[in-house]
Amino acid sequence: MDKKGRAFRRVFRGRHSVVYVSGDKAIKIFKEELSYNFWKEVAFLSYLQPLNFVPKIYSICPDNLSITMKYIDGENLGKLIEKRNVDTEMLIKCLDICRTLDRLMIQKEEMNMPEKHIIFKKSKPYFIDFERGTITPKPANVSQFTAYIMRKLKINFKEIEDLAKNYKSKFDDESYEKLKLNLTRIIEDWTKKSKKQRR
Repeated sequence: MDKKGRAFRRVFRGRHSVVYVSGDKAIKIFKEELSYNFWKEVAFLSYLQPLNFVPKIYSICPDNLSITMKYIDGENLGKLIEKRNVDTEMLIKCLDICRTLDRLMIQKEEMNMPEKHIIFKKSKPYFIDFERGTITPKPANVSQFTAYIMRKLKINFKEIEDLAKNYKSKFDDESYEKLKLNLTRIIEDWTKKSKKQRR
């Protein structure tokens, strides 16, 4: 039950925390030995609030290591790809967010397997779970997400691999735009084939 006496409608249990859903709010409570993870999540989510791709924070409680935030009631990326219910724009939005994180020197850590860490609500992606995030001069969010997309969509293009390596080396806008342009073209081909298969 929450403070207003309402029953929690959903409970999610992970390795580091438990998330209770009450109304349109999610209450994430970390295990008591993981205060460092709690403070990292608070720091990253707070810093990224103005960018509008992370859940809105309502309050934090250091006493019980809990964060109350907006519950993103949507489908995760993994399920959408599995059902072939994701389009080019949705995936490129994620890639652009990865580029933003790279520019901010934030490594999300889960981008090589982000299936449960990106939630879509009305085609808008939200990135969740920043407890393992780190600050690094050479983050690899774009590179890891590109590799994930190629693997999940069963795409094998050496051109994309080379462009991803070039971006990772140069880390500039020009190399990113080249990678994005070519990846967009390949994803569009995949989505067209997916639509035909769903008919």
